[in-house]
Amino acid sequence: MPPRDKISQLPHEVRAAIDRLLIASGFSGYEDLEKIVLDAHGVTIGKSTLNRYGQRLQRRLDTIRASTEAARAIAEAAPDEADHRSAAVISLVQSSLFEAMLALEEAEGADPTERVKLLANAGRAIAETSRASQGQKKWAQEQKAKLDTLEAEAGRGSKRLDADTLKAVREALYG
Repeated sequence: MPPRDKISQLPHEVRAAIDRLLIASGFSGYEDLEKIVLDAHGVTIGKSTLNRYGQRLQRRLDTIRASTEAARAIAEAAPDEADHRSAAVISLVQSSLFEAMLALEEAEGADPTERVKLLANAGRAIAETSRASQGQKKWAQEQKAKLDTLEAEAGRGSKRLDADTLKAVREALYG
């Protein structure tokens, strides 16, 4: 496994400053950034290292930006009172974790100790998403049971619940 790059080994504050510089420069001008980092933090980092690190950072930011924009567009186009979107997100996370685990299994030359740590972390993440999925399903079942109870009361001519109230409840739950 190749050694970690120099930037990843720096203290968090210095890495955060480099991240801000890279973003502010539009992920360009690496020779100038090399000088700024040396002057501001006393650390010599080559422009090639800054470039590689910057490319990874830019990919991560682009992915986050695209996901955020997609989520916003979906939320605006299709309100989700029944929380179906959460179930879809959990499913996507589980799929991504599964793909990452497969890629890790197929990685050649990876340090076995590091692979075990990564697999353990992935296992914990999968367990957490599974718990979130179960919680979301339990919540949906509870809401359905409440609505069924209200419908039954309305069907029996309940004085507590009239048709307008039932309609408002149904709209609140299902949009």
